[in-house]
Amino acid sequence: MTRFVPFDANYDQIRRLEKTSFTLLVVSALLIMLNWVFTKFFDNQVNTQYNDIKELAKVISYVSMVGYLIINVISKILFHNVEKRKRNDLIDNSFGTKYSDENTVGYYNNDETENGIKKLALNSYESSFHTENTLKLMLYKNLVILIAFSIPFLLSIFSKNGSDIVRLLFEISIPLTLFSEFVIMVIYYLNVSEINERFKIELSNIGDLNINEKDIPKLLIPVMEYYSIKAWANTNLDSEIFNKNNEKISEKWRKRKVKLKLQE
Repeated sequence: MTRFVPFDANYDQIRRLEKTSFTLLVVSALLIMLNWVFTKFFDNQVNTQYNDIKELAKVISYVSMVGYLIINVISKILFHNVEKRKRNDLIDNSFGTKYSDENTVGYYNNDETENGIKKLALNSYESSFHTENTLKLMLYKNLVILIAFSIPFLLSIFSKNGSDIVRLLFEISIPLTLFSEFVIMVIYYLNVSEINERFKIELSNIGDLNINEKDIPKLLIPVMEYYSIKAWANTNLDSEIFNKNNEKISEKWRKRKVKLKLQE
């Protein structure tokens, strides 16, 4: 089946913004590091000789920091908006409604299930399953980024020339932003893992049977919890990691459905 996702263009735009902000982060970190190296390992004569270049590098690094923070905020706002559109498509696919102007094709893989609460739970579980497995891989990458890019700023902050309050405020904002994003990602991952366990238990109890009235709240709880933590985290999955591992994760998902007696 041909895969069609109407909001892919929005995600591409967000990814371009994220790449731009990452480039600005790299530029800022490199310039801060070079400035620190000059100050630390070269004598006053050399520092005086290249003082104008150092000041220019400092200005460029500050502008890059501001650009990184602003673009980061814009990309999160855009991500939040596209996620609202995606939830409408989830409802359409699960219940056969037409709330979205355009619907995805081949995005969810649960067409064998009749429209209703059970299909909503399955679609949400599939999304949550992919999210958990992608976040697991993202955590390692983002930990490396956190450490690697915090070092230049922290070295500069705690150097003997670290008394400039404006410079201090600029430079501390980057490690704090990276650290807060990493903590959010860890909390996001732990919550999604817990939610997936809840999905697994409830759907395992139902299996290939039709759901009854008492099953509805049991299935809705993990659905609501998943989309609540997803909205709170407001974290876009790494497209490179997602695309590279999508087929492998999709195969794991198919095996999970067979094991839960949700697919032959």
